Amino acid sequence: MHTNEAVLARKPQKAYKDRMFRMLFSERKDLLELYNALCQKDYTDPDALEITTLDDVIYMGMKNDVSFLLDGRMGLFEHQSTFNPNMPLRGLFYFSDLYKRFFHDRLIYSTRLLKILTPVYVVFYNGEQQLPDVSVLKLSDALMQGADMACLEVRVRILNINEGHNAELMGRCRKLEEYAIFIGCVREFLKSTEPAEAIRKAMELCIEKGILAVFLSQRRAEVMNALLTEYDEEKVMKSLSKEFYEDGYEDGREAGLAEGLAEGLAEGLAEGIHAFVSYNLEVGKPGEQIVSEMIKIFSLSKAQAEKNFAEFTESFC
Repeated sequence: MHTNEAVLARKPQKAYKDRMFRMLFSERKDLLELYNALCQKDYTDPDALEITTLDDVIYMGMKNDVSFLLDGRMGLFEHQSTFNPNMPLRGLFYFSDLYKRFFHDRLIYSTRLLKILTPVYVVFYNGEQQLPDVSVLKLSDALMQGADMACLEVRVRILNINEGHNAELMGRCRKLEEYAIFIGCVREFLKSTEPAEAIRKAMELCIEKGILAVFLSQRRAEVMNALLTEYDEEKVMKSLSKEFYEDGYEDGREAGLAEGLAEGLAEGLAEGIHAFVSYNLEVGKPGEQIVSEMIKIFSLSKAQAEKNFAEFTESFC
């Protein structure tokens, strides 16, 4: 077996956990309620909504998305607790995979115009970084040569669902509002205790007050595991942000030379990849998935990602 293949096969496949947000809205009736609240619709038949979530899309060791078809739209709802400016690129990959599943290659070459579902991409954000109620990320903002001649655009609507934000939306979807209250409660307890204890206290208090009472009572262990993983993720992403974006860029800029900037960015990138691979190996993610995410997050070719992964795992072992 080739060296890279052996390394990639080293970790066994595992069942990935869902984020708490995905647990709450993975059922048709709950997802339909959220869709109605967001789009101000009044659909009543959950069976009219078709779940199309991709099974192989994993973000930092967990499933955090749900996609669906309804009313001529292809919706992608995703939860993020850490702000990520690269969501438009992620959405481009995701929707491309979905469209491929709907249209056979032969149909694309037909002389008849193919009608395609309208993509709708919404990220529900509840991180600690201050964001407005509604913001929009565009793929064109990341284009090296600007958007003047660009033939492609992806827009991501970011909704801040922290407690106290988007009151009108919360009023139309009680489960979303209760989720915001619960997370706010967890953060309040985190000020004085460790994460596991903070989550336990928040669950007890919310059950007592009738906030997500049935859900929390029935899925205590799953909620505990999901939130603990999310808080670990936030630590990793903060580390990546500091080492990759800040340190790399600042070191290069202070050198005052293009060469210094390039060296600083390269060093920051290497450290960022190192932290990323280390974390994902610790949570048990298989090598193939780590390499796939490295390609997307760090803009690497497959060969570069496999080389970096192999080099790290060899030194790691």
